[in-house]
Amino acid sequence: MTGPEKVALRDALMEHYDPFSIKEFTEKRLNKQFFNYTTLYAVFQAQLLEFINQFTMKGWHGELIIAFLSDFPDHKTVQSLAFDLGISAQCYTESEQQLVDCGGLQNLLDSTPFLDVSVFLQQISKLERCICRVEITMKDDTEKWGTGVLVGPDRVMSNYHVFEDLITRPQSVKSAICRFDYNASADGTQIFPGYAIALHPDPKRQIIASSPYAELDVTGSPSLDTPWPIDKLDYALVRLEREIDREAYGPAYGGIPAPKTTESERGYIKVPAERPAFFNGSHLFIIQHPEKAPKKVAFGFGKVDGMDAAGQRVRYQVNTLKGSSGSPCFNEKFEWVALHNMGDPSWNPQYNQGVPVYRILEDLKKQNCSLPN
Repeated sequence: MTGPEKVALRDALMEHYDPFSIKEFTEKRLNKQFFNYTTLYAVFQAQLLEFINQFTMKGWHGELIIAFLSDFPDHKTVQSLAFDLGISAQCYTESEQQLVDCGGLQNLLDSTPFLDVSVFLQQISKLERCICRVEITMKDDTEKWGTGVLVGPDRVMSNYHVFEDLITRPQSVKSAICRFDYNASADGTQIFPGYAIALHPDPKRQIIASSPYAELDVTGSPSLDTPWPIDKLDYALVRLEREIDREAYGPAYGGIPAPKTTESERGYIKVPAERPAFFNGSHLFIIQHPEKAPKKVAFGFGKVDGMDAAGQRVRYQVNTLKGSSGSPCFNEKFEWVALHNMGDPSWNPQYNQGVPVYRILEDLKKQNCSLPN
């Protein structure tokens, strides 16, 4: 939620609740103690904003909005806020147990957002040009691969486990490249091989920052609330041989480079200005190279399961395969929100999982590193 959205929700809560009734509301509707998430002796206005901030950080703001609309289904401001955030709910009165008109929200089958076609195509184009296939060739000629994302003029991020050999035993690696624009043609009859960009020629400058994976990333955990180590985020930030953000992307099939214009520049993925929240039922899509294939996108509207209490991992029901490790996850606002790193290793998988981007940014700061905006 943005700052203005939080203020709008705070004002709506102040309009209908006082310091006593808000406590009853949170206990009854949310099964939460109001004063566990705010300062006891602050003024009510400040308490509400702190409460909303805490819920947003934990990814619970959707439940808060739905709970409010259950009590006040005709509140236009919160109806609009719910629609903008892709939140829908069926609201019932306790006395009649009948469906109440939530300003048209009941006409939505689920929380899948409406997207303008022109905006969708433009944004997908801007994102996909920054996704690459990571190819690691060992000296014994075995190959390993994953997916990476361009996060600076000459910087690519993927999982630690994708670049693990280069980090822990570089002498065993023959080559490591990032292949951009490895795509199928629109009619599916051709595959463009893309452009292979090598890492920096100086081995000492190839790895900028990294954080290893946790044991639970390998073994899996049935419970998302398992304590995740704060220093194991499974990412690696590497440096390319040159800056490519100003180069033209997407050469025409047949190998003829596309004409370079401002719109044809590759660019790079930027981090969102505000920390996005995850809650059960929110949206995610992943651009990836599953099984080494040309670039694909998998959508998961309403498929986020949630985030652990410490905000170290997020789980979702969005399809991935081997080779998808390191893929960027985006929300319905086309914001980069997580780095996909694993799937449920059980014989009957129940989830896929990623690392929230804001956690990676915090770790980069500890290593005196940052991503350009």
